[in-house]
Amino acid sequence: MTTMSYNLPPQLEDLRGFLPELVAEAENKVPYASALVTQSAGETVSKSPADERTNPVPPRPGIRISAWDGATFHSAATSRIDDRDYLLKLTRELVQPLAVRHGPMPDPGSPLDRHFRSEFKEDPEKVSAQERRAVCRHAFEQLAGFDKRIVAPRAVYAYEREYRLFCNRTRLLSSDTSNVGLYLIPVASDGRKQVMNFKGSVAPGHEAARVTDETIRETAELAVQYLSAEKIQAGEYRVILDPDITGTLAHESFGHGCEVDALMRGAARAALYIGRRVGSDLVNIVDFGGLPGRHGSIFFSDDGVLAEEPAVLVKDGILQPTLMTDLYSYLHMHDRIPGLKLSANGRLQDYDHPIYARMTNTYFLPREKENGGMTREELIASSGDAILIEQLTSGMEDPLGWGVQLQALRGREISGGKLTGKLYYQVGLTGYVPDVLASVDGITNELDVSSGGGCGKGHKEYVRVSSGGPYIRCRMKLG
Repeated sequence: MTTMSYNLPPQLEDLRGFLPELVAEAENKVPYASALVTQSAGETVSKSPADERTNPVPPRPGIRISAWDGATFHSAATSRIDDRDYLLKLTRELVQPLAVRHGPMPDPGSPLDRHFRSEFKEDPEKVSAQERRAVCRHAFEQLAGFDKRIVAPRAVYAYEREYRLFCNRTRLLSSDTSNVGLYLIPVASDGRKQVMNFKGSVAPGHEAARVTDETIRETAELAVQYLSAEKIQAGEYRVILDPDITGTLAHESFGHGCEVDALMRGAARAALYIGRRVGSDLVNIVDFGGLPGRHGSIFFSDDGVLAEEPAVLVKDGILQPTLMTDLYSYLHMHDRIPGLKLSANGRLQDYDHPIYARMTNTYFLPREKENGGMTREELIASSGDAILIEQLTSGMEDPLGWGVQLQALRGREISGGKLTGKLYYQVGLTGYVPDVLASVDGITNELDVSSGGGCGKGHKEYVRVSSGGPYIRCRMKLG
């Protein structure tokens, strides 16, 4: 007999074949059960004027066993994944007290036994800590040497390797996902004013660290330029948002508000607007974990749903019923929201945390050239007087009040359809979401989903996400 190898860590490779036995043990008592195993590890290297640090993140494996009693999920979690007798005992202790009730039944999906793996150009596992330190030192020296006003340059290399196993009675899935990020943070000062710039490069492999010296110098140069940049006068402006800010507008406006568990709790106004107009015809927003190689990408959800098709949140300005669901909220809401689908959005922070409906890669769709999509240059040239907003720093959602707040590092003045060279430092953007989206009147024809970050449910339950889209033109209040 030949055992197939999935190139998983030996402990997980061994556990993968045992998971069906655990699920079968649970289903001796309950109508549906599943098992989820997670493990992530990595290393972060940083170089600053004060020190050089290498912080390894050791593997933290664990398993979550879930049992459906007809109305809710009951779960048990442990890090003792190498003790099969204990796992069987834990499963029996989980299901024995349960009384099965009449209710909706999870669909286990079509039979599938499959392993997934990130595709990269350079395997980050083969890159030594010494090589990562060399990358950071070089970036640090380039930033520091650009101008004496760069007083506190910092370079950070972050590497994470994440493994996930999922099993129910029909599916046995596993994935090996890698993420690498190189982050440049120059801080500049002229003795009176201190400013910072930020540049990130993310990819599944070490290729994320192949940032050119020209890019490093441009990052340092912008920090120096911020020293003479002005503060923008508060008011409403015509703005062009770069792809990362566009995506964060999508994330904060109809991302959190379209997570179905938020609708169940009455914490999202979107429940009242399904099928109604929430933006101009140019507004199309989706969430898609299956977008290859992005920071928020997944191969399957923690409920075992394959990331094969996007959750369409807004189509041609109309809020859609195809929202982001986890299995629990889908089972309770699909009869109340006609058209609701089970999507690949059930995610948890770690094996001992609950599963919620969560975003993955959230973005505006670009518009084809034949349907009015423009290049960035054409969009600027057709904008008259406006502000080009670049380099997101943060965003905050308000799914109940539908306000949105974004922070960006810079705004560039556009006058008569041309960039004037005038720079504004640290620009805040705000507005009422339906008003902002109704004002979208220009959009480019290329998709850019290249950011990397984390998103919490409130201030906890963090998962990795990405956002992006094309450049869009709209009206927002700046300050």
